[in-house]
Amino acid sequence: MEVELKSEWQDTRVELLKSLHGYEMEGVNRELGCVDYVAQEGGDERRLLRVVVDPHFRGSKADLETVRKTLEEVEEGECDEAIIVAERFTSAAKRIVEREEGLGYASQDDEGAYSVTELMYAIQDQIRGLCESRCGGLPSSEGECGGYADGRYTCPVRRISDDSDFHAEHRWLPLLMSDFSKLVGLRRET
Repeated sequence: MEVELKSEWQDTRVELLKSLHGYEMEGVNRELGCVDYVAQEGGDERRLLRVVVDPHFRGSKADLETVRKTLEEVEEGECDEAIIVAERFTSAAKRIVEREEGLGYASQDDEGAYSVTELMYAIQDQIRGLCESRCGGLPSSEGECGGYADGRYTCPVRRISDDSDFHAEHRWLPLLMSDFSKLVGLRRET
């Protein structure tokens, strides 16, 4: 079961974290108003990605209760670390997250610190999925892709792919993030 997040920035951030770290949907926590994703690494390391939403899956604020319950899960060993993604945080909730090891956060005001390599990996992951859903698979060569013909782009995925290569070459992180966001938008449409 996959949930469609109604907040564009949250959807983009979650997709980025899923691409980079392998988070998969675990379920909806209605008590806390969250959508939980989990990533398992190697042995037993379990990471939680908790996205704070309202009942209609729009972004919402993280309050003290949400942060305390998440911290309890980390302290009790249910997960090794957790990231809370919310529109904003109450000041008390943010203080706790900032001082506790094993807790991280992302909000709409936080751009995140991603490298060119990480963003390109995530972009390529999105492109792969879009090519498979739109055309049945990835082309084996640039010439095999029908998204560019006679000097014109006929496919938005191909256009973004070429743009992102140029943006990566120049190390333009904000434009790479924009490219990723556009791909998530295309994924949402298909």
